[in-house]
Amino acid sequence: MRIFLRFVVLSCLVCLSATPILGAEKESVDRIVAAGREQSQVMDHLDMLTNRIGPRLTSSDNLQTACEWARDRFKSFGIENARLEQWGEFPIGFNRGPWSGRMVEPVQKALTFGTNSWTAGTKGVVRGKAVLAPENEEGLAKIKDLLPGAWVLLPAGGSGRAPGAGGEFRKALDAAYETAKVAGFVRSTRGDLILTAGNFKISWDKLPTVPSINLLKVQFDELAGLLKEGKPVELEFDIRNYFKKGPIPLYNVIADIPGTEFPDEYVIVGGHIDSWDGATGATDNGTGCATTLEAARVLMKSGIKPRRTIRFMLWSGEEQGLLGSRAYVKAHPELTKKISAVLVHDGGTNYLSGIGVTKAMRKDIDEVFSSVLTLDEKMPFAIREVSGLRGGGSDHASFLSAGVPGFFWGQAGKANYTHTHHTQYDTYDTAIADYQRHSSVVTALGAHGIANLDHLLSRDGMISAGGTPGNRRLLGVQLDELTIVEVVDGGVAAKAGIRAGDVLVKVGDKTVSSREEFSAAIQAGEPSKKIVVKRDGKEIELPATFPANPPAPAPAKP
Repeated sequence: MRIFLRFVVLSCLVCLSATPILGAEKESVDRIVAAGREQSQVMDHLDMLTNRIGPRLTSSDNLQTACEWARDRFKSFGIENARLEQWGEFPIGFNRGPWSGRMVEPVQKALTFGTNSWTAGTKGVVRGKAVLAPENEEGLAKIKDLLPGAWVLLPAGGSGRAPGAGGEFRKALDAAYETAKVAGFVRSTRGDLILTAGNFKISWDKLPTVPSINLLKVQFDELAGLLKEGKPVELEFDIRNYFKKGPIPLYNVIADIPGTEFPDEYVIVGGHIDSWDGATGATDNGTGCATTLEAARVLMKSGIKPRRTIRFMLWSGEEQGLLGSRAYVKAHPELTKKISAVLVHDGGTNYLSGIGVTKAMRKDIDEVFSSVLTLDEKMPFAIREVSGLRGGGSDHASFLSAGVPGFFWGQAGKANYTHTHHTQYDTYDTAIADYQRHSSVVTALGAHGIANLDHLLSRDGMISAGGTPGNRRLLGVQLDELTIVEVVDGGVAAKAGIRAGDVLVKVGDKTVSSREEFSAAIQAGEPSKKIVVKRDGKEIELPATFPANPPAPAPAKP
């Protein structure tokens, strides 16, 4: 997957002299708040997405079901123009069924594990002996007769099928695995989180055929320990992963509340409807989809007639590189100058706690969110003044790259987003209902307020001295933990000589142990860096140069 960092910032509450809300505007705000607090349906939306539809991997049948359901849900609120808009297609579809595994010898024990998306299943129950991957020719000779039908254990940090192996030995080892027809490979996670990723760029003629399992570290260590003691270990796995011949059409969900005075100008509210499929995609990003849907319901129920069109969007393909939102921006260049703001909720279940704005926007945003400042003292809201809008790993960045004001909400609360983000714990029960209800109202009030301004939000100063909106250093790779799965043609990694199978070790002199640490390291400091990777058992230093940020444009003339 692409390397993204999502920043969840808890800012100090800014004491503002709020603009008074008078007359009809106060009545509208009161109706929105009442509609959002009375018989909220936000958790019903989330329940449907996560518990009844389930995970929504891009290219899966579940994603298509979710898109059609969301379209029909918008229509049930009275938004008759709700529709699906195709943005592209994937060559192969992938659907995940149930999976289970256990150690059957020397003792019986259930195993906790996952597999990446677009990887092979077992085609039924497969039982076989466990063997530790050898580190040299001598080790291979000792286990060669054990390999047929075996589950091969690969330690964390290993590159491909041959951790620590040199070039010629690695080729020999790969050949031995293929000849023996091993049952599959078992890798250790780096802790108690089982992360799901995957590479969708596969072909029907060369589908993955050998399962690759990510086993909970404590259990992997137990299995490896038994084997090192000379005790025979037998494992059994049943993994129902299925491929579907493409092309698979992919869609964004769009629904509009038309504007009464400026119908061709827009405020966009949204989140991404796709998810990884190691769990049910609750906090990434069922929660953001649920608040988007609920904001639409609340505004329709309150009878509000916005001056500008409020467009609700649920993008797909976000987890594979913001594909749905990027395609939308590219397909509709005529809209970029007419979009006042894009509000994206994609930071989990914590309540919406603030927004970062430029100096030129500040007065308008103070007015828009004046009602939010007193909405709930237990969930304070802060407006932060920033030197320029920033992108990052969610769909607002697609709009920022086209010069459209895109906002990623600040969030705060008691939920631990890292614990659920792309992990086995991303399930409905981790969502906090009070936060979800509150965030739905904040979203509705923000959309309503921006839509009713006398003018579009100012774009002056939207680009900071550091570069273009949404500018981030991207290596141009897809990762499985710190192992390179794919290198994008023409990207920084390709130019540096980084290859698929390399394991990221250092940026400069800083050792990195997670994707987050690696992403932070490449963002910091000068654009030229040395990247240290492990390849064929050796550490290799490669020079990488990221594009320099262009200078900020001169301020617009009045």
